[in-house]
Amino acid sequence: MCGPATELSDQLRSAIDLLEARADELHESALGEELIELRLASDRIESIFSRCLLRFDATKGYSADGALSAVQWLKARCRLTAGAAVERLQVARRLAELPGANAAFALGQMGYQHAAMIAHTAQKVGSKAMAFAEAALVEAAARFDPGTFSRVARHVEHCVDPDGSLADANKAHQRRNLSLSQTLDGVFILDGLLDNEGGATLQTALNALMHPRSEDDRSPGQRRADALVELARRQLDAASLPAVRGQRPHLTITATAETLRAVPGAPAGDVHWGLPVPAETVRRLACDAALVTVLQDEEENPLAVGRALRTVSTALRRALVTRDQGCRFPGCDRPADWSDGHHIKHWADGGETDLKNLLLVCEGHHRKVHEGGWRLVFSAERVVAIPPKRPVFSEERVIGIPSRRFEGRLLQPA
Repeated sequence: MCGPATELSDQLRSAIDLLEARADELHESALGEELIELRLASDRIESIFSRCLLRFDATKGYSADGALSAVQWLKARCRLTAGAAVERLQVARRLAELPGANAAFALGQMGYQHAAMIAHTAQKVGSKAMAFAEAALVEAAARFDPGTFSRVARHVEHCVDPDGSLADANKAHQRRNLSLSQTLDGVFILDGLLDNEGGATLQTALNALMHPRSEDDRSPGQRRADALVELARRQLDAASLPAVRGQRPHLTITATAETLRAVPGAPAGDVHWGLPVPAETVRRLACDAALVTVLQDEEENPLAVGRALRTVSTALRRALVTRDQGCRFPGCDRPADWSDGHHIKHWADGGETDLKNLLLVCEGHHRKVHEGGWRLVFSAERVVAIPPKRPVFSEERVIGIPSRRFEGRLLQPA
């Protein structure tokens, strides 16, 4: 099968040239069958590559080019990454010890991914255990796609080597890790590893919160990110987390009265554990939050700290939910539990906190109304959403710099 390189190369090139010439001429109805045949041919070529690689490695053929190992040679000459080169060498070595799997791979009865998983399983459980498991794995590989087959392989691993399966689970658990860092522009970077149980638990929770709503233009990644934030927000709202320094955990925003009124030149709002946020973000969060007022003297020394008051009381929230049932932004179907109380005329601008001036709006549309510049008009129980106008900027602006001496709370969004 591995004759002179020139002869094999000529045959391969001729076959590929023929396929390439036909590809653009195929009728649409034949494309599916052609793709199946191409994938079958590709997997069989992988099988031949694996057998040739085994001999190449055994005879140290790579040394003729000055390489120190087969992996190094594969990286340099076959355009593979280090991980892909190591994988192919391991597949070649393991399949040589598994005649049934090797034959099925050569005949196209399983794909390369199946073969790689069988080789990985053999490496984990050992040759003795694979003597009992090989036939079952080969049969399953012919029936299932790689995703389903990986589950079968895990079951087989547990059956033939339960102690090893438990050790792998414990090792994965020890590798768990999560880091949360912030960039210079205020974006948080989330990176980590979860074991099988932890990842499945998180995925289950996210799935419950990331279903696309009507006319949803978010990408799957954005919906997943929103669902994770929603999980955290619900935990904070439920007040079930342990107290920190005598206070229940909450998102803390510190802002001046000028910022709340969106006075030109007013400073941004300070976020505990985050960078400053725009005034409109402060106003959105202040729509439905716990408010603590702090009075200061001319030198910014605190004179008095008021009690925390809800901008939308519990009783008013119940009435709002009874009336609106969910997000009132036209076309949105998000439920009341996922919605904030929004002041049509902000309370910082003199708007009343009553049913006539409040609407339930989901997190996404609440952001669209504030940061996105949309306006909601409510009359005769009908809500109209008005798109934003082109912003007009004034050249004369007094810049306000927030004090660093005071770190008290002004807003505590629930």
